[in-house]
This record gives sequence, C-alpha cells and structure tokens, in this order.
Amino acid sequence: MSDVKIVFFDEVDDLCKVSLLFQLSLSWPVTPKALEEIRANDDRYTPEFGTFAVTEEGIVAAGHLIMRIPTATLDGKLDVGAVNAVATRPDFGRRGIMTSIMTRTHDYFRSRHLDYSVLTTSKRLGAALMYERLGYVEVDHSEMAVKYPNQQRTSAPSVVEVNPVSEADFAHIEDVYQKVVAGSYGFIYRPRNFLKARNIISTGTKPEEKLRIARRGSLITGYAYWESDSTHSRSLELLAVDKSSFHALLSDEERRNPDAGIIVCCDGLTDLEIEWLTAAGYQGPMEGYGGFFVTSLNEKADRNRIAAMYGVDIGKFRMGRWDST
Repeated sequence: MSDVKIVFFDEVDDLCKVSLLFQLSLSWPVTPKALEEIRANDDRYTPEFGTFAVTEEGIVAAGHLIMRIPTATLDGKLDVGAVNAVATRPDFGRRGIMTSIMTRTHDYFRSRHLDYSVLTTSKRLGAALMYERLGYVEVDHSEMAVKYPNQQRTSAPSVVEVNPVSEADFAHIEDVYQKVVAGSYGFIYRPRNFLKARNIISTGTKPEEKLRIARRGSLITGYAYWESDSTHSRSLELLAVDKSSFHALLSDEERRNPDAGIIVCCDGLTDLEIEWLTAAGYQGPMEGYGGFFVTSLNEKADRNRIAAMYGVDIGKFRMGRWDST
C-alpha cells in the first residue's frame, strides 16, 4: 500500500480528482464547478471544505466534506461538526484510510470548540460499523410512507391550488420552510440561498418539473419536490403551513401520476405532519435503512441524552433528506 497524507481541499493539486471521488457518494453529476458553487453558496461548509487522503502518486483515495452546522436543541442553538459525502475508492478500501481521515477531522472539530460530530449513512453499508467503532451512536432513523395506485385518492381542497414553480417563487419557498419549522428542533437552520446551495435549482435538474407549490390565493403555503419514474413518485421534501395545503400537494402528485406508487420521505417531518399523512390514507411510516449518527468529541456519546436534547422522543426533531450528510 502506498503511503498517504491527509490534506484539506485546497491542498489537492487537481480538483477533478476530488470530483471523480465524489461520483461514488453524491447522487448528482459532480464537477469542480459544482463543488465550488456549493462552497460559495452554503456558509455551513468550513473554510477548509473537506479532508482527503492523497497517495504518493497523487491519487485522491478517500475523503469527505466538512461542515459546521447550527442546530436547534431544547437548550438553545448549538453548532456541531458534520461529515458530508464520505467516499473511498474501492481499490483503497479496508486499509484504515477513512479512519485516519475521520480522526483528523475530529481533531479539527475539537480545535474549533465543537462538542459533537454528526453524519448520516445507510445501515446497509459496512461504513456504519466503522462509525460505531469511532464512537458514533444512532440517534434517529429514516422513515417513509406510501400509497399505492389502487388506494383511495387524497381529496383536493378547493381553497388551495398547486402549480409548477417559477424562479420568482424560490424566496417564498424558503419563507414557507421557516414558518413550518418554527418550534421544531434539529437541522432547521438553512442558508438563505439553500435551494441553490444544495444543487436543487441548478442547470439540468429541471425544477419546474419536480418542484410544486401550493397557493392559497396569492400566498404560497407549501411545496413538494418529487423524483418520479413510471412506477414510483418519491417526495424528497414536502412541507406546508397547514393540513389543507399538505393534502393539496399529495392530491396533485397522485393525480399527475395515477399509476405510480406515491412515496413520502418522512425524515424532515414531525408527528403533526405524520398525522396529516395518515389522514390522507398513507401507510406507514416505516423505518428505512438510513440513520442519523452522532458522537461526542470529548466524552462517550450517550444516545438517550442526545435524542432528548434534539426532541427526538417528543416527535419534534427535523432532519430532511436535503439536510442529510
């Protein structure tokens, strides 16, 4: 095995090598330009942006992005370190490289006086075992609810209409988000230009086809982002200020995709919105394979204490798919 050195993002000699690595971990086409846009538009990424292992031959063998994320707890606002887009090239797997990277990142977080490091991962991956060895505990898990084509359709409230998004709506969508998450805990602080920062409205994603907005008169009262194919339509985020707007967004997607199973990712929803889903006839929520993991950087992580701190046990924790790392 070649020796590797652990470096930050700006110390990598060719950013195309980083982009190539992240094809393994990110669900959208990764280019140096896209990474720079994310860095410029989301101030939660640290100035160092990422930690990487580089071989003597200049190969970027593994790495991840690093964030400082403000979160809401029952005791007030708390900044935590976050590990994002973890990836290891298969030919460099099982050599302890990622453990070395994580150790360097944890030291970095401590030097910035951060008490916790958080991440999300699939429990189907072997990486979850590595995180547990590093002291991470699972605090919450992903969930989804579903309705099949042969089940009763959601009634469309007459007072709410649903339309495609336009560029003028983006700021109003972020206003809706702020109204909905008020009084919740967890990952509720987003940059003002969040949709751009997360590559949701960039060229090629066709937001006008995937992002739908609910209107009550001239007021935008909800939105939903759908990924669809011939058999399923999956909402990565669905939020509304009231039950009627929430049901209008469900009804709209059921009407537009009558032969598809409609799947709602529940990760960013609280118990109140889960009740709205149940009232619309959705089955679930059922537990998925994704997990939210946290470690304490200065003591042994206590799952129960962290879950209580974030309102998990009282059904007010939010961490949407767009917030996951």
